[in-house]
Amino acid sequence: MGRFNTKSLSISLLVLCFFALPHTALADCTGQQCIESGQWRFGLALGVGAKSNPLVDGDAIPLLVLPDIAYYGDNLYLDNTELGYQWLQSDTSAVDTFVSINSEKAFFTFWHPSNLLLPANNAFNQAVGPSNESPYDTRRVSIDDVQSRKWAIDAGIRWHIRSGNSQWRFTAKTDATGVHNGHQFEVGYRYHWKWQDWQVSIAPGITWKSSQLIDYYYGIYPQDNLDSTFYYQGASGWQPTMAIGASKAINQDWQWLARASYTWFNSGMTNSPLVDQSFTRAVFIGVGYVFE
Repeated sequence: MGRFNTKSLSISLLVLCFFALPHTALADCTGQQCIESGQWRFGLALGVGAKSNPLVDGDAIPLLVLPDIAYYGDNLYLDNTELGYQWLQSDTSAVDTFVSINSEKAFFTFWHPSNLLLPANNAFNQAVGPSNESPYDTRRVSIDDVQSRKWAIDAGIRWHIRSGNSQWRFTAKTDATGVHNGHQFEVGYRYHWKWQDWQVSIAPGITWKSSQLIDYYYGIYPQDNLDSTFYYQGASGWQPTMAIGASKAINQDWQWLARASYTWFNSGMTNSPLVDQSFTRAVFIGVGYVFE
């Protein structure tokens, strides 16, 4: 395979996208991480994990069974919740445009592609730790008491740069459905290396979210049917994140998987009476299987 495929990590159906099997179609990829051009890939990760929910009365999201679906043609690709087209490709860079499901609603409803379709319970809440005590304890608002937030579809453009074991990704997205009319800009970096029989990666990043996006999901207004003392207008800001992952081949089809991530929210979001934590964190340990 002689071209650069931009999807070094899967955009997972589940929980902020990176807990599924990692996808690569780089010229130097090997084994379970490769996707042949023009071929479908179906995978499944089984294990134990959870993702914390930063909202008041929001249950932690269990991570037990994580499906993974991907297809890459010469230019067109489907990677779980993202459908895109690669316009420019080389061994070191690529540019693609895409549409994808916005993950913000995942905190408000369990029936979102970013969440596992299994019931949450106290064991998973304990696995990711207790909520921070909110500075707005006297005026907290449960997600059960506000109007439902809508799904949104993002449209965006992404530029990838690869050099050796390092990859940079620059992404700009906007609401294509008119739900919140907000925007996002992301800068991500990933470095991977081999340690004994393990493939290890570290991926810091930072995302800017516009005031329209944050205000729609975390603002409180008359339509929420609450007292005016609870009203809140969200504000834009930067949200840094850090993720680490590791995988080890068991055989041709199976591999060990481990992943952990931590994201810090900006004050324009955390000052909302809806928000109980200034962060979200996730962890998953299990095995992955690729269907031939």
